Amino acid sequence: MRSSARFFHAIFVSIISLVLLTGCWDRLDPENMAFVIAIGVDKGPQNDFLFSFALAVPKMSSSGQSSGGKPNKVVVVHTVEGSNLVSALSISQSFIARRLTLIHSKALIIGEDLARSGVMPLLSEAVRNREFRRTVSMITTKGKAMDYLQNIQPTTEQDISFWFELEVDPINQGGIIPMHARFHEFIMDIESKGTGAITILSAPRPDIKNGNTEIFSDENESNQKVKQPIMSDQYAGKIKRTGEVPVEFFGTAVYKSSVLAGFLNGSETRILNMLRGELSQSIWDFRDPSDKQLNLSVTMKPDKHAHLKIVRSGDQVNAIFDIAMEGKLISVQSKVDYTKPKNKKKLEEAVQLQLHDQAIKVLDKTVHKWGVDCFNINNRVVSTFSTLKEWDAFNWRSRLKDMKYEVNITFILHQTGGQVGPALEGE
Repeated sequence: MRSSARFFHAIFVSIISLVLLTGCWDRLDPENMAFVIAIGVDKGPQNDFLFSFALAVPKMSSSGQSSGGKPNKVVVVHTVEGSNLVSALSISQSFIARRLTLIHSKALIIGEDLARSGVMPLLSEAVRNREFRRTVSMITTKGKAMDYLQNIQPTTEQDISFWFELEVDPINQGGIIPMHARFHEFIMDIESKGTGAITILSAPRPDIKNGNTEIFSDENESNQKVKQPIMSDQYAGKIKRTGEVPVEFFGTAVYKSSVLAGFLNGSETRILNMLRGELSQSIWDFRDPSDKQLNLSVTMKPDKHAHLKIVRSGDQVNAIFDIAMEGKLISVQSKVDYTKPKNKKKLEEAVQLQLHDQAIKVLDKTVHKWGVDCFNINNRVVSTFSTLKEWDAFNWRSRLKDMKYEVNITFILHQTGGQVGPALEGE
């Protein structure tokens, strides 16, 4: 009887507590919040930082005017000086009416000067911020981040948050940006011994914004005797184009510890994704083996998951990459019929050779030239040691430039569709 009374008493207290302790005393209405979509950080003038915040402009009302910004504008940007992110947000609150929040941030943009001097002081604070999500995309921009954000002017998308999601989606971009470039992977790679962290490479295009760029001038004659360029060999900020949003997402920024080591272009980024086993379907351009001046396009995807084998003998480490790719020929300008077995084999061998040469160049550039392991090789090497003490004594970063590697690539061409032969002019 006494136990039953205690049970009902506990139930009664719980119900009363639910009524008394719940409420809206700490409620924050979304209408009173200013959502920071992107954060840009540059070196400051007094051993501090310049923080730039891109705020989403509230949706347009039925009258065509936004409830908090200029007509047709989807983002507003301001810059403040501060010793850390929290202080910069606090200062910004003095002239921003709504409560600033980072809960919907999509990107952290690091200016080139700051990246080359080291980003660890910035990262140390970000990991402690409760509102800063680890799913935020990491972007390194050429020039200053504050100038970069001022160039973000979407023309075909009215939702700036969705625009960022599409632009930093590596599948949507066809593999020309790294597949995993979020804050979580970035900080984990920096903290790992010898591993190189990577971010998306982006750049502003003020020439496009001002309408001063030209792809082809009438004064220059077209040269039909030169090789066609591989367009993915370009870097962000240097793409030959006119019009649209004056910013570009193209390539990879590679860090050694917390300091920027260098950039990879679009083609090198695809190879990076391939060697890391993270490549999805994308369109690649290759030299036509039947006419070296022309290119052909192939839809590429992995035939099997990439495999990395480590062979260690004492202090010497050998890394063996086994890559299997498959593809479909989607564009060819020469008159060669690649549906014929002899020509098909010739094309497969040519693609294999070009992939192999590109992979070796990327490995030489990152591992031997920069001394950076951005292929997660260390995760396999550490398993060859019996104890953590032995692994620490090995000093993986100092062994990188002496590491040897081998790349084995196979490529199979699949032909599909109603017409797979070349289009020939009628007599």
